[in-house]
Amino acid sequence: MKGDSDISERVSQLLATINADDAKTVLRNPRSTVEPPQEVKSGQRALEVLQGLTHDARAYVEESVLGQGGMGVVKLARQVSLDRPVAVKTLKPGSSVHDAEALLAEAWLAGSLEHPGILPIYALSLGADGKPFVVMKRIEGVTWGKLLAPDADLETYAPGRTRLESHLRIAMQLCNAVHFANSRGVVHRDLKPDNVMLGRFGEVYLVDWGIATAAGPTTQFAGTPAYMAPEMVGGAGAKLSGRTDVYLLGSILHEVVTGKPPHMRPSTPEMFESVLRSTPTLPANVPGELADLIRRCMARAPEARPESALEVRQALEQFLEHQGSRELVEQSEARAAEFTKLVAAAAPDAVQVGRLFSECRFGLQQALRAWGDNPDARQALARITTEMIRFELAHGSVRAAQTLLADLDPAPKELLDAVAAAQNAELDRARELERLHRLAESLDPLTGSFMRMVTAAMLGVIWSSAPIVGLFFYRANPQYDETLGAVPISLLSIVTLFVMVRKTAPSRRTPLNEKIAHMLYFALVVQACGLLYLRFGLGGIGGHVVPVLLAYWGLISGAVASVLVKEVWPTSVGFGAMAIAAVTWPESRYVFGALANVMLIINLIVMFVGQRRELRERADAARAAPPRPGA
Repeated sequence: MKGDSDISERVSQLLATINADDAKTVLRNPRSTVEPPQEVKSGQRALEVLQGLTHDARAYVEESVLGQGGMGVVKLARQVSLDRPVAVKTLKPGSSVHDAEALLAEAWLAGSLEHPGILPIYALSLGADGKPFVVMKRIEGVTWGKLLAPDADLETYAPGRTRLESHLRIAMQLCNAVHFANSRGVVHRDLKPDNVMLGRFGEVYLVDWGIATAAGPTTQFAGTPAYMAPEMVGGAGAKLSGRTDVYLLGSILHEVVTGKPPHMRPSTPEMFESVLRSTPTLPANVPGELADLIRRCMARAPEARPESALEVRQALEQFLEHQGSRELVEQSEARAAEFTKLVAAAAPDAVQVGRLFSECRFGLQQALRAWGDNPDARQALARITTEMIRFELAHGSVRAAQTLLADLDPAPKELLDAVAAAQNAELDRARELERLHRLAESLDPLTGSFMRMVTAAMLGVIWSSAPIVGLFFYRANPQYDETLGAVPISLLSIVTLFVMVRKTAPSRRTPLNEKIAHMLYFALVVQACGLLYLRFGLGGIGGHVVPVLLAYWGLISGAVASVLVKEVWPTSVGFGAMAIAAVTWPESRYVFGALANVMLIINLIVMFVGQRRELRERADAARAAPPRPGA
């Protein structure tokens, strides 16, 4: 790569070598062609051949002038033998032999390249003045250069969905002609819109082969400065090839997308410096794929350019195939802007956010299906997905954020960390909710109620049977000691309670059940110890044992009703009433004792039925309610 000083020195050398006329031409019109000072051997040969042939001046009838250039005039004529309009290129008055040879050299070269995109040469002939003229196909159309104007009637000559597409389709046909010429070892060296003719029926012709040359080294400065490739200024090591024409194709594409050739500058030195530097500047609105192609075509080093005009055509074709994908991205970007604005609002509508995101994502995914490597689609999809993930995290939808995270490849580390932190926080909340749920369940009086009822019922049966057994012993032996008789009942109750507690599942060993069990253990142990003290410490209390026990369990059940299970208050009242009755009618004390325990069992049955009903109602409500978070 050349440094700034090298380029400045090369520009100075170039300015010193070109002649004054060329320098004036370049400054006056950078779009005009600078011809190389060379002998045209093929033109000499053609002139010799023509001079040896017989020419009929009546074969062509001139009608009007179509245009003229530096040395030639193009006239409309009629070919008499075929009665068809043709274009005839002749020399201007006062032209030299060298001009005649140059004209014929161009005709010979163009005539050797038979291709639909190269203007056909019908014939060569000599006029009455002995000067040669070239008979060509007459094109009813305009130069491509005129159609590059913003107000040009492009639809007539190159219809397309957009102006850009129309111009690119012209360029693709031009690439075909250039590739054909390059494959024959010919470098056109003067590709520009003014040298491309367009017909009304889709014809695209590459014309003006006046400075075309064979591929190889060159020391000559030749071409159109506004479009010129670095190697076209000549000099040591300069070499022309098909990649030279590729550069010129890139210059044409530069003009298509910017409206001007790449090296158009206010002064000749600046123009030559632009040619040698070859660093094209393109507007930001040029699609990235097309901009990359133009930069590659206009690379300073020929080896960095596409290999051939065919490769350029294929790249343009691929670009147009991707147009549908780009249009989908443009449509989605409009919705994406609305989506971005909505998620940034203070109180966004989650439903509207989700709808807009789905629309944008669908459009971008369709764009990627049409063109899997569309960078704009990938970038836009990653952007809106990232915004949606942050929105979901901000609104507590961690699972939705985690699902969307899989669409990012690779996902940014900060986003991965944010989702992971949100997941951990959600798990912590779920664990805390589960802990609170288990705590609430353990504190729920209905939890473990069944085993509690069964245990209480078994104790009630034991206690109801005890007075009947005591009555049997009393009648058989009036001296029966009630104090000692109640001790085995206490011990049997303790064993029964212990067995039932052990058989209760751990999940049902709630704080309430444990407190009741501990209270019963305490009460039964106190009862047994108290009875033994009454018997052996005080010598017994005779027939007052039953009323004392009834009063004792009335107090115990009252404490349970006051502190733990309020529903047992009828039992407390029943035991108290039966204790009073046993004192009032001592001879019926065993009956009153049995009745008290029967009342206990009835109280337990009523409680059991009520609790079963409440459990069913809760189950129905749980089935109708949404699931708990983290469940």
